[in-house]
Amino acid sequence: MSDMKHRIVELLSSAANWLVLSHEKPDGDTIGSAVGLANVGKRLSKRVILGCPDPYPEKYSFLYDGLELRVLDCIPPDFPLEDSLIVCLDTSKIERSVPGLEKELPRHTIVNIDHHIDNEMYGALNLLEADASSTGEIVAELLSSSPWGIEKREADALYVAMVTDNGRFSFASTSVKSHMCAIMLLKAGVSPSEITEKLNANLTSNTLRLWGRAFSKAEVFCGGLAAIMWLADSDFDATGTTREDTENLVNYLLRIKGVRLCTLGTEVEGGTRFSVRARAPYNARVIASHFGGGGHDLAAGCTIHEPIGSALAMMKREMEERIEAGISDSR
Repeated sequence: MSDMKHRIVELLSSAANWLVLSHEKPDGDTIGSAVGLANVGKRLSKRVILGCPDPYPEKYSFLYDGLELRVLDCIPPDFPLEDSLIVCLDTSKIERSVPGLEKELPRHTIVNIDHHIDNEMYGALNLLEADASSTGEIVAELLSSSPWGIEKREADALYVAMVTDNGRFSFASTSVKSHMCAIMLLKAGVSPSEITEKLNANLTSNTLRLWGRAFSKAEVFCGGLAAIMWLADSDFDATGTTREDTENLVNYLLRIKGVRLCTLGTEVEGGTRFSVRARAPYNARVIASHFGGGGHDLAAGCTIHEPIGSALAMMKREMEERIEAGISDSR
């Protein structure tokens, strides 16, 4: 065990109260990592609160049933200052966590565990492994090297974290270590077929109608190298869906033959949210960071604070310029 992991295990062991935080608009990795760690805390008789600025999607409810989950707009007033620890999972920037958390830095000990290369290292302890395919992979290795090990419920959550972030071991981030971690979780009792069914067999007819609207607007440009599609407020209203129903939708654009760079824009309060995906030699993180966002080289996100029409034009122009300049993932 590395010195950093050893120090984190010691802090987790000594603190009686854990506040385990996921990032805003939570995805499978931040949820699975947090739930896996929270279940260990319960096993150790800690008081554990799961917190997030936004609700967890219903599709992951099979993981967090029985845990104390709160949607937070601040650090809970009943969370003690003494004998306590805050753990942020998969959260590269502190502003993506609970509002006001940055003001709590002098008062609370914060452990920051992440795999985003642009992590701002805001914790008292920072465990960053940018070569990991998911934060769940890091948490799994941390727990496996601890005195506690990993039991089935924790393994299920960490496996969900991995497969939702590495494309079920299909993305370039997948490594030998990823597969070794999966073997460890399977030995702890994970059933891949059961997890896959729970994650996949939950699309509603309304979600399919929403996706159909997005596909009908898809545009391929830059000689077939790039693709873009979008959804407005009216699309969600007409189909009775929410932004949660767009999870993984953008990845379908990469299934178009020849497309190496793509994005999905969704109208949100105060602007337009973009999910950006890339294949080498292009870089999603470079494009997202141009608009103040971030993420990974092949998967990133950002918000452009403009109406959807002008925001789409700005994003499309940026993608065109990157492709024309030949900017690769080495930059």
